[in-house]
Amino acid sequence: MIANQITQTYLDDVADAVMADDFDTYQSRVCLPFYLITHTSTVVIDTEAKLRRAFDDFRETLRSQRVTQYIRLVESAAQLDHDLISARYVSHLMSGGNRILDPFRSEITLRLEGNLWRAASITNSLANSRWPLTVLRSAEDIPLKGPEHD
Repeated sequence: MIANQITQTYLDDVADAVMADDFDTYQSRVCLPFYLITHTSTVVIDTEAKLRRAFDDFRETLRSQRVTQYIRLVESAAQLDHDLISARYVSHLMSGGNRILDPFRSEITLRLEGNLWRAASITNSLANSRWPLTVLRSAEDIPLKGPEHD
């Protein structure tokens, strides 16, 4: 249960920082290098400058989509070691009372550094193959490929 609480607090704090355009708080909660994994790519953010650019571009995406709420809710979490948590959560991006896209699942690895839990990686089901995200699309929006789907 403690891993769930730690993860939910982390997700809430970082979402608040993103929505408040608070890069300093956001940066303090991300490990470098940071790995973002989607079903089509793995992005490595290994410098503060790249993290800043990604943060600013993600904020611009949220602004352009008129996102008013960035909600992430823990589904499950496990403390793998005293300083390592793996968790699964669902993200909701809202504009007023309307969804911007369907909820999507992600997995996060948190590492305790000093007295702060920081994200080391996120794997999500967004179909965007590049970072920063410019148009948000869930993986379900992309047609399946392969012999049985052609």
